Amino acid sequence: MDRILIAESNTELAVQLKRVFADVNNYPMSCDTIKKTRMMLNCERWALLLVDEKMTDGSGLELLEDLGDNIIVIMILAEDTDLNENGLHEYGVADFIKKPFNPIVLKAKVGTQLQKKKLSCKVGSSACFDALGVAFPEFMAGDKTVYIDKYEFDFDNKEYKYKENNIMLGELEQCLLKLLVENRGIVLKKNTLLERLQAERGEDIDSDLLADTVQILVEKLHAFRYIKTIFGIGYMWTAYKDM
Repeated sequence: MDRILIAESNTELAVQLKRVFADVNNYPMSCDTIKKTRMMLNCERWALLLVDEKMTDGSGLELLEDLGDNIIVIMILAEDTDLNENGLHEYGVADFIKKPFNPIVLKAKVGTQLQKKKLSCKVGSSACFDALGVAFPEFMAGDKTVYIDKYEFDFDNKEYKYKENNIMLGELEQCLLKLLVENRGIVLKKNTLLERLQAERGEDIDSDLLADTVQILVEKLHAFRYIKTIFGIGYMWTAYKDM
């Protein structure tokens, strides 16, 4: 589910937009001031920020100064605005719409941007995950073979070893292992991990199958001190320092 933050001082419009966006795929929330919006941006993780150019306590552009690359921004512009498309792109704005507008058209714009992000995640790595913690760069994707303690993982050639012994892994087990190792040291949240596995495998995977696959992977690799279940959140390959 994509979390959408709406920064809109017009309460009536904010309520209308929340109703339009609220469905099985989106979870919208709204703030009526820049101050409140900034607080929400700092304490929650959002897929998209929908921000009005003119807020009661300042310009919506103020909110864009400290945003990271992982949040999409769509701007609601005043009818008499001086801003243009080129200027908005310099602020990192992905798309915009001018008042007055049809909320359904805006929802379509939001859907397009969220879909673009999901497609980019299929070819990305840890940056696209809804995750907790900090990954260890030396174990990120890129190297052909990864060495961890007594493990040797050659993901390109699909060869996996523990104490120099070959380990046979199924396709789903290989995919899961790669995601865990690429993101060593961070907790991969269950729902996002499911979405990523389904996208890469092209098949339905539920939480029970994921849990079973994790357990099989732990047993095959003897990875009891490395692969951890963070109950209620997700799974991780720990940042345990090798002895």
